[in-house]
Amino acid sequence: DPARRAWEEWTEDRTRRTVDIPGVGRVTDWVQVTDVVDDGALVTFESPNIFEADGTVITSRSTLRFRSRTEIEVSLVEAGFAIDHVRDAPDRPGREMVFVAIRVER
Repeated sequence: DPARRAWEEWTEDRTRRTVDIPGVGRVTDWVQVTDVVDDGALVTFESPNIFEADGTVITSRSTLRFRSRTEIEVSLVEAGFAIDHVRDAPDRPGREMVFVAIRVER
């Protein structure tokens, strides 16, 4: 849900964590935003993964596209679907939209 602007919470201070991985050891990672385009339509972020055993750092970089409810509904209708309903994701209420759609016979 782009209106929530979740990427504003993707900072090292808020996301940094260290976990013990069996057979690997302790790994520290976090998420940090590196670019925001069109007021959040595209959000680029990176996540360094630091392996404490040998100091190796592997950084993952990704870009997500945040589409509004209207944009997604238009795309679904254009693809031949009727929107049955839109709800929250059960494991992340208020964070993401789940679209239930039915294929329309043409």
